[in-house]
Parts: sequence; structure tokens; C-alpha cells
Amino acid sequence: MLTTFDINDNFRRFKWDSEDTNRLSSYVRYRELYRSEFSRPFRSVLNKLLRRYPLQDTTAQTLIEVNLFKALTDFYKFLITNEDFTVRTGGEGDVVWREIAKDNNFISVLKEVCIDNSRFGDALFKVAFVNDKVKIFSVCPDCWFPVFDKGNLNELLGHILIFDIIKNGRHFKHIEKIHKGYIENEVWEMGKECLTSRVENLEPFGLLPVDDFSDKWNDFVLFHVKNTTESDTFYGESDYKSCESIVEEIMLTVSQNSKIINRHANPKLAGSIENTELNPITGERHFPNSDFITMGKDGQKPEYITADLQSEAIRSHIDTLMQFFYILTKTPPQAYGIDVSGNMSGESLKTILSGAIAKVKDIRAVSLTNAVVKTVECALAFSGITNYNVQIEWGGAVCKLTEHDNKQVNSIIAGEQV
Repeated sequence: MLTTFDINDNFRRFKWDSEDTNRLSSYVRYRELYRSEFSRPFRSVLNKLLRRYPLQDTTAQTLIEVNLFKALTDFYKFLITNEDFTVRTGGEGDVVWREIAKDNNFISVLKEVCIDNSRFGDALFKVAFVNDKVKIFSVCPDCWFPVFDKGNLNELLGHILIFDIIKNGRHFKHIEKIHKGYIENEVWEMGKECLTSRVENLEPFGLLPVDDFSDKWNDFVLFHVKNTTESDTFYGESDYKSCESIVEEIMLTVSQNSKIINRHANPKLAGSIENTELNPITGERHFPNSDFITMGKDGQKPEYITADLQSEAIRSHIDTLMQFFYILTKTPPQAYGIDVSGNMSGESLKTILSGAIAKVKDIRAVSLTNAVVKTVECALAFSGITNYNVQIEWGGAVCKLTEHDNKQVNSIIAGEQV
């Protein structure tokens, strides 16, 4: 946890406390899971399969990539954004916002935020004013460090973003310190895994030492959206955390059974030696066009050797694992297009999806609606609009945040019980 904006040894050598270290390493893992890059996250599974089924013994792939993580994230992204989404600001603000939303493809930014919120547990909107134009984009939280006053989660001093810059073959770090009403920019040259020297002239990097916009907007320009979490942490929790071991077991089970089926796809024949033919050139006996195992004598009839795959037991085991996955992720099979009971009415589907819908409503109520409202307000302020009354409409339900609502939402985001 950072309690100051100073570039101290933690930044100079990039040594974080355990909370930030765990958070950043988890982000790397969750990104790989979403992208089906399983070689590192599931290295133990791969090693187990390779030991039991060496590649030279079979042509089947090593690991069946059942990417339920991406399916889960895409489902929640769709569930949050598929309804009619409308922003109302009142007066001239509506026209200005529609132009800003069009220029920035805001619905695309919203979808990116929903993906980050699901896979990382945290997501960020950022507003900037560049060349007299308002820019709205999502920021990956792997470069983000909130700063708290004396470690109090309810007293947010600001944010620090750290970006990589390569210029003329040299590596730099852009450190952006976001305060209320202004941003401090610093550029440091990188040595071996540490900052070496601060760059004094920021003009070649297109940066101002201090970007003061307090006359237009006296608040932060970075807005945090978080997934479900406990009260004693500022960060959200990834959707992957609760179901990672279940998905790993599903992938292992499917892969192992795929190997067995592949191995027995070309069954061998077994019979007595009298069933084989003698090759007069080599003097060896064989069975034409087939792998043949000799067993017994006296003209025993050849029979195929087949595997007892216990298909019902396999299916039952996978079904049980999938049931745990649905329970842990608050999603039913229908969320992934699996119709287990024939065509269903809209009301029936709504009942089945009630858990997922409740979770989406929680995300909207706790942080997403507030973040969108603040993003819109900041964008309008940068455009010179000061008289606005921002309301968010999710599928026909208007979300209007009063000053009291804002205080409550901000308290919830900070982890305070209200």
C-alpha cells in the first residue's frame, strides 16, 4: 500500500509490499488464463500429462484447452452491456456527450472495462484533454497504484500510473501522479530493473511537468470499477479466483480421457499364432494390415482388444465438476448456450439467471454506475459544460446519484461499512 507520492526505494527498485506483489502477479496469471495461454498457469497439469502420456507415444494434443474463464468473462460483459444503455445529462450536455461518446466509441470502452473487471477484479476509466479534445479510455490496472493518506482506505489521496516508454532504443518509465485537479508527470530512465536517473526535459516525450486543470475539474480523472470484495481491501476480486481449481480439474479430466480414447481409436487384434501368416522372406509371422497380439494356441478366434472406458462414470464426473463451476460462478448452463431442458420462456430464463443478474446489479450499484457518472461529468467539465445532471439508464432503470448517494457509494468503494 502506498501512502505517499514520493519516488522512494519502493519505486526506484520496484519493490512492492506483499499486497501489491500478489495483486500484480495475479493480474499476469489472469490475463494468461483469459487468453488461453495455459503453459505457465497450469504448468503442473501439463507436466503431469507429459509424464503419463509422452508426446512421442501419441498424436493427441497435450492439454485440451477448455477455456471456461473467457466464456465466464464474456458472459458477464454481455449481461452488463446488452441492455439499452443511455446517459442523460440535461440541456446542452446531452448533445455534447453524444459527440464525446461517438468520438471515443464509449460502448467499446465500457466493454473493455467490463472484461478487466471480470478477469482482474479491477478496472479503470480515464479521462484526458488532448489537443482540445476529450479522450476517454480504459486503463489496465497492472500499471495502477492508489495512494492512501496514512494507509486509511477511506482517505484516497490519488493514483499513480506507471507506463513503459522506449525512445531511441532506450527504456524509460513515465510515472503519472494523479491528484485532484492536476497531474504531475515524471520520466525516469531505466537501468537493470530499477530507475536510474530522472529526465528533466519532458518536451521530447510530449508531457508537461504539471498538467493543472483545476479550473475545469477539481477532482481525479481516474475512476475505479471493482468486482465483489471484502470490506478490508480496496481491490476487487477476480471472477477466476473461486473457480480456477475446478476448471483445472475439468481440463485435466477431459485431456486424460482424450488421450485414452485416442490411444484406442485403432484397436489391436488378439488371437492364436495359427491365425497369422508366415512371411517366407523374413521368416516372421504377421496378420495382414493390423496390429496383432498372439495369445493362446489351437486356432483361437481373433478378437479386437477394446478399452472399457466407463463412459457413464466419466460423464458423471465431468457433470459434477461443471455443477461446482456453475455454483461458484453464479451462472447456469444456459448462460453458455447449453439448453438442458428444451426451449425455455423468458421468465424461466430470468429465474435461472437470477444469481448472475443479482451480481451484475451489485457491480452496477457499488462501483460501475458511479464510475460512469464521474467519467461523464469529467468529460463534460473538460468540454466547458458546468450545468449538468447526469443520469444513467440501464435497460430502462434510471440511476441518478444525489450527493448523499455519492457519499454512500464512495464509502462502499473504499471498504467502509454503511
